[in-house]
Amino acid sequence: MTNIAFIHNKFPAGGAERITIDIAQHLTKCDKTNNEYKIYVFTTSENKSLYNKSLSEYITIVKISGNATAKSRDIEKLINKLNIDILVQVVDYIYDITGIWKRTGIKLVFANHGEPFWQRYSIIARRQNSFLKKIIWKLLWNKIYPDNKGGKAKRMAIKRSFKIYNSCDSYTVLCDSYKKQTCSAFGIAPEESHIVAIENPEKIRENVNYDKENTILFCGRLDNRYKRIDRVLRIWAMIQDRLNDWNLEIVGDGPDRKELEQLSAKLKLKRISFKGEHKDVQQYYDKASILVLTSQSEGWPLCLTEAQASGVIPIAFACSSGVEEVINKSGEYGFTVECFDENKFAETLINVTSLHKKDIDRIRHNAVAFRAKFSPEIIAEKWKNLFDTLLKK
Repeated sequence: MTNIAFIHNKFPAGGAERITIDIAQHLTKCDKTNNEYKIYVFTTSENKSLYNKSLSEYITIVKISGNATAKSRDIEKLINKLNIDILVQVVDYIYDITGIWKRTGIKLVFANHGEPFWQRYSIIARRQNSFLKKIIWKLLWNKIYPDNKGGKAKRMAIKRSFKIYNSCDSYTVLCDSYKKQTCSAFGIAPEESHIVAIENPEKIRENVNYDKENTILFCGRLDNRYKRIDRVLRIWAMIQDRLNDWNLEIVGDGPDRKELEQLSAKLKLKRISFKGEHKDVQQYYDKASILVLTSQSEGWPLCLTEAQASGVIPIAFACSSGVEEVINKSGEYGFTVECFDENKFAETLINVTSLHKKDIDRIRHNAVAFRAKFSPEIIAEKWKNLFDTLLKK
């Protein structure tokens, strides 16, 4: 039997955790007779409110410490106790992970669920998270840390990522364009690297509802630093009076919900509702016509793939090549908008709501068919091939 453990800060939670569940479910399902795989999740925080009844059938959840050094000790002890063969690191940093890797001889996979070098946004944000730092940022740091080709934040992010790359057996990214970007930044030929491109899966929906309501949907964590839901609100303010028979639904919760509700009131938004967090968001995809995404940074946004699989037309800022690969061809499976032009985004929204029904139906059916190429069975097989290859080395 092959014992595989995934490390998560909180489980279940968002997209990365859903991917782990999909992989585990498929691996255990396809090998029920031989019992070839046993899947563990090591987590510092269990989110029992999001547990699926069948979760325990294919995943064993083990609680570990949240303290950095204690967490590392827990992980190393569990590797030895449970005879873990492969450890999948789904967080950015674990104290002494290189030491654990060398001492235990485990096969270590780092799964990057964001765009390459996403850490640059955190580096910049941390230098503006207090009144004093904001002053220093305006006077000095904004000249040193700009997020551009030569910015210090990006150089720091590349350095951190390269250190992780050198401390694992396989480094996964979300698409081929991310592999090319990462290899280029590391100065490594793609064919000589241990970087593997594996897309995120999306479940095929049966009986997709194509008879949609006039609802525009945002679905995600209300964390404005990355998701920039404030842009959604400002865009809606521009067009709400031109779309009198449409409404906007914000599904999700997070640290900035109150601030966003206050902004909504300040902008005097109409026909908007904050729905909060839901265990099953499919009910919103089933009825929504359009999904909007205005993030500052995205890897392979699951809200876009969930929308496509549900016959919802996605519109997103092209903030990464991952977003562009998900939507693939703007106008065929959804629409991308140049970053970060809110006026252009508003114009695109108006245009999509004005499309002829035959065009709407074509895009919806195209998106559903395109997303079926990334089913959990297809993507989990890529993970299975990776795991099997590592164990042969």
